[in-house]
Amino acid sequence: MKNSLIALLVVLVALTAAVEAQTSPKPNLSGTWVFNAQKSALKVPPPSSMMLTIVQNDPQVQLARTQVYGEQSFKWDLEIVTDGQKEVVQNSPAYTANVRAYWQGGALIVDQKITAPDGTKATDQVSYSLSGDGRMLEAVEHEATVGAKGSTTNKWVYEKQGQ
Repeated sequence: MKNSLIALLVVLVALTAAVEAQTSPKPNLSGTWVFNAQKSALKVPPPSSMMLTIVQNDPQVQLARTQVYGEQSFKWDLEIVTDGQKEVVQNSPAYTANVRAYWQGGALIVDQKITAPDGTKATDQVSYSLSGDGRMLEAVEHEATVGAKGSTTNKWVYEKQGQ
């Protein structure tokens, strides 16, 4: 009887913690963010400039990024629900990406499964989190090619524009 009571208490504590985690407020990532190459740690060549705009209206999030490399500009847009269930399919000449987004604690996770035209598959998972004062956004990106050796982790740091 005593063991059953202890087991019940453990289950109730775990359920309470799970409910609190789901109902805890998420940080608001909304804003216009400017890339800071000096504070970032990249395994890839940095863009000469980059801007990321986030509009967060939970559970909906919109991300719009423009990267500039020399004279070339590359845009990426995503509008997604952060429930981890609904998948957005993005098609481009270079790849097809199946994208999901969800919250993991105070971080927004954008998880992509990518397929190139030649059939090569890759994953790209980015964890977006705010600094304590809300003026810096850190995007830790983990890329891996399925079936290949190794992976790459990049830390992209952004500063909030207008602050």
